[in-house]
Amino acid sequence: MDEDLIAKKDVLEATGISYGQLYRWKRKGLIPEAWFIRKATVTGQETFFPRDKILSRIEQIRSLKEEQSLDELVQILAPEAAPETVRHDDPPALPSVGPEGRKLLWKDRGYTFGELVALACGANALRSGTRPAEAKLLVDLVRADEAVVRAPTGMTALLGEKSFEQEGFSVRIMFALLGREPLRLDRESRVKHRVDLEKVTEQVKLALREVA
Repeated sequence: MDEDLIAKKDVLEATGISYGQLYRWKRKGLIPEAWFIRKATVTGQETFFPRDKILSRIEQIRSLKEEQSLDELVQILAPEAAPETVRHDDPPALPSVGPEGRKLLWKDRGYTFGELVALACGANALRSGTRPAEAKLLVDLVRADEAVVRAPTGMTALLGEKSFEQEGFSVRIMFALLGREPLRLDRESRVKHRVDLEKVTEQVKLALREVA
């Protein structure tokens, strides 16, 4: 999946931050290394970023740093800094899961951080019109691999569909795929829903902070 990119100089101009601030936040882990994309241009090698992600992240850092130290912000925003001791009893209370997520619950209480992210991925699919049985494929996929929730940069959870037609009958198969972008499917398959795992992980972390 191609992303809309923005050049580093344009990031600095649009946000008013300095070169030093940008790279300090990078060293802290607030801006993932994977977002620094080197590309050849007519003037040589330049650094670009995923436009929506970098502008949103800088806005978040600036809005939160008045109340939090940079080290505290790392625990909130850095993708790899996932909480290890979370046990949350009411996932639908988190906006990233919401009431839609009630259809996906499999126990009464004690949801871990990775399980909350999995539910948020499923709820994200439900809000786009995906059926619960299909959304559960995403939930099961993500909850089976909590390690990926701790390194979500560039990761996508994808719900796909493939149809077979042969001798007068057709079969439709739904499948879930988890991997690093760009993900490619064969010609007979189509993407039914795509979830940015990094974005969902961040949403869950921020929601947990607000209810703490």
